[in-house]
Amino acid sequence: MGSLQDALLKTGLAEDRQKPTRKDAGTASRRNKQAPRNQQRKTKTGKHTSGGKSRASDLERAWRARREAEKEEAERVKQARVADQEARRKRNLELDAIVEGKALNVDEAEMPRYFEHLGRIRRVMCTSSQRDAINSGELGIVNLRGRYLIVEPEVLARYKALAEDLVPDLSGAEPERSDDKDYPPVPDDLTW
Repeated sequence: MGSLQDALLKTGLAEDRQKPTRKDAGTASRRNKQAPRNQQRKTKTGKHTSGGKSRASDLERAWRARREAEKEEAERVKQARVADQEARRKRNLELDAIVEGKALNVDEAEMPRYFEHLGRIRRVMCTSSQRDAINSGELGIVNLRGRYLIVEPEVLARYKALAEDLVPDLSGAEPERSDDKDYPPVPDDLTW
């Protein structure tokens, strides 16, 4: 059974670094003196190598390939993020043009109209007549960069065609259940 060093030597992941004996040391120094100068060259790091193929191990090549793959993946993610931001910016400019000068929000409004949007309870301040119009569907609400604006139905329709995710559902209808059973289910062992 061989040692770990023998196994590494066989796979090419290690170099043989045994100390030369006196006899080997003398012949090794003579061989180095006799080596032609054109076979010895400096690498970029300043180390001398003998002429021949590069001895990059499989492990070094694997690490280099992994670094390149990670760099390419990071660049792809960055480009996708930039493209997404650019698309969002263009959409916001179009949405700005749709609602420009058409928002019916009143600065002095004192009545809140609460609604659910994007998983949270939101509100928009309105007058009592606007609140009645919103509840009856005569006016709508849109989200523009985190601010909720009250708009006419025509503006709402154009806005919804471009950005449906930014238009809250004001119907107040409960989502339909797929089963007719009680929610939450009543345990069998419960006695009334």
